[in-house]
Amino acid sequence: MEELANNVSPDTKFEQIIAKLPKPYYRDNQSDIVIYHADCRSILPLIPEKSIDLVLTDPFYVPKKNFEWKLFDEFYWDFNKQWLIELRHCLKNEFHLFISFSQNDMARFDFTLRELGFNIKSRIVWNYRNSCKATAADTQFAKTYEFIFHCSSGKKLNFPEKWDDRRFDVKTFAIPQSNFSEGKLHQFQKPLKLWNEIIEFSSNGNELILDPFLGAGTTAYCAKKLNRKCIGIEIEECYCEIAANRLRQGVLI
Repeated sequence: MEELANNVSPDTKFEQIIAKLPKPYYRDNQSDIVIYHADCRSILPLIPEKSIDLVLTDPFYVPKKNFEWKLFDEFYWDFNKQWLIELRHCLKNEFHLFISFSQNDMARFDFTLRELGFNIKSRIVWNYRNSCKATAADTQFAKTYEFIFHCSSGKKLNFPEKWDDRRFDVKTFAIPQSNFSEGKLHQFQKPLKLWNEIIEFSSNGNELILDPFLGAGTTAYCAKKLNRKCIGIEIEECYCEIAANRLRQGVLI
């Protein structure tokens, strides 16, 4: 895939990128945000080289009931390698990449990212306490955290000049619930405040964010609030529509 010229405005470059891709499922008419209903492996190869400033995503979870147990692990990690390999050419020379996943996948993501040449800068812990994920409460400690791996080319983060706890690699935010202002729209939905913080610290206005697993659209929603451009890809049409509706309703918080 060819690399686009750099001597154009961010708006023009975004239009050039979108012109290389299929017609989106939804395009927000108030911002440069598009949603594609597709398997990300079909869209990533079409994105021009060195186009993406930030990737923020939470890879999909495949219900094990759809696979034989002995086949699931092999399928899942082959899939993750495929999309990560396709992602490499999209990234600018200076980029940030954040991938969220469960405790159980930490070791494999650590190995896979390093195997593919990604430089893991931080292993962030998202701590939540309003939902305890334990299937055998009397035999194990309750699960109250997930990982977010941060990979980077070495690009600086936009930390505030005054030191505060937002620099720490442990983030405490509640899991979205139905009675929250942001609602509960997806089983693995991430808190708006957590995603806002990551986007603010790892990108600048008008830069382009990619989420290959958009889900209910939290990345796109936060990008709109923070004046970033965004390409979101989601394989489930029902979640494409949920994400589009969130954007149509405007940014509330």
